[in-house]
Amino acid sequence: MINEKKVAVMTRMAAYEAGDGKKDRRICSFFRSDFVGFQLLKTWIAVTAAFCMLAGIWLLYRLDEITAVFYAMDVDALAALGKEALAAYGILCGGYLLVTWLAAHVVYAKAYKASAEFARMLAQVDGSGEEEE
Repeated sequence: MINEKKVAVMTRMAAYEAGDGKKDRRICSFFRSDFVGFQLLKTWIAVTAAFCMLAGIWLLYRLDEITAVFYAMDVDALAALGKEALAAYGILCGGYLLVTWLAAHVVYAKAYKASAEFARMLAQVDGSGEEEE
């Protein structure tokens, strides 16, 4: 006889494996701290590249003012410009890293919970292996 409960559980398991199961398995193959750290590293690299591009565009836009500061040899203005750039980079990078840290923890928790549910369903199917006669 076919156990209908077992078939329903196996159908849900197959749907999970075909959908989010691959992604969840890939995420759960890491330790939580490694997964979060890798996401933070990717974000830091992307934010740094984006900041450099935006800073370059801004420098090209204000090139006449910056060259005037260089020709005047105004060290205080250059130091203030450098401090402003570092502060902007720190705020931008800190904000994005905080959001990434929170999102990575949530993603890992959801993947871990889904994988644990899959393991529970697998045990349910395997544990109820006796066929009714």
